[in-house]
Amino acid sequence: KIKKKFCTNKIGHAGTLDPLAEGILPIAIGKTTKLIQFINNQIKEYEFEIKWGEQTSTDDREGDVIARSFNIPNNIDISFKLKELTGTILQAPPKASAIKINGVRAYKLLRSNKKFEVKKKYVHIYESNIVDSTKKNLTKIKIKCGKGFYVRSFARDLANHLATRGHIYSLKRTKVGKF
Repeated sequence: KIKKKFCTNKIGHAGTLDPLAEGILPIAIGKTTKLIQFINNQIKEYEFEIKWGEQTSTDDREGDVIARSFNIPNNIDISFKLKELTGTILQAPPKASAIKINGVRAYKLLRSNKKFEVKKKYVHIYESNIVDSTKKNLTKIKIKCGKGFYVRSFARDLANHLATRGHIYSLKRTKVGKF
């Protein structure tokens, strides 16, 4: 739609948003696509809700439930673990992601029921904290993170660190650099 509206073939964006996500997606047109690399390196901010007690195949509410837990963490334990997980961490992207495995998108391999592993990579968390926890089995968290960070993976891993299961229930990118 943007290509047609601006009569151009050259278009780019600063980071893919998950299918159920909403929020900021900076788009560059024409010669400005060369600036995308600088935007991608900026700190990104997200607000997301984790649903505790269920892990899904896609790490969000679109997937099938693959594991359950009756352990629902309290705010003190969640806050402590969020502080502990600040800085550089090792993260495995979700299997339902656009990462390429031997030239094929991981989500396509997942949909084809192929067995595969995604390679872990280092990502950076600048800050994270609880925003709201008034809904049953849901906790809303705000996070500032660096390039290549997967919020779905973080929710899955946070739940595992808290001896439970979890997945992203809602996700919104609220800031990319100065945008």
